[in-house]
Amino acid sequence: MTLAELSKLSKGQFSGLLSSVTVGEVINAGREFDDTGPQAARTSGSLMTLSGPSGAAGPVSDPRSGSMGALDPGESGEEVNTRTAAGRREYDQQVLAFVRDSDEAVSATEIRNHIGGTSLQVRKAVARLIEAEQVTWQGKARGTRYSAL
Repeated sequence: MTLAELSKLSKGQFSGLLSSVTVGEVINAGREFDDTGPQAARTSGSLMTLSGPSGAAGPVSDPRSGSMGALDPGESGEEVNTRTAAGRREYDQQVLAFVRDSDEAVSATEIRNHIGGTSLQVRKAVARLIEAEQVTWQGKARGTRYSAL
């Protein structure tokens, strides 16, 4: 398939599906579950990971500042990896854990302030969790609140 044909598909009936697929995912299709390959080494040390090598939440290396720092609760816009399927799963688990640990229903802004990421990343994560029937919502627009099922 040529890029021109792929471009036509992205504007047609498959636009919703193809808008979330990256070239890296196409190239690495089927390798995401192999944690011993070079892909695992690249994602485990990247700036945008939410967890350390053991899989537990831990420090994030920031080559721009030369420092190590944990995800700072309250600092919105913290970079997270949602470009890969594994990164999305990890981010979704972080969001689900925060929603489950909350005493009351939480807003997307609260999730973003505590977990990090952009508004779009939070919205997409809760949409995936709603579709998986792990989270429910109430309200509309800015009044939308999320709670665990």
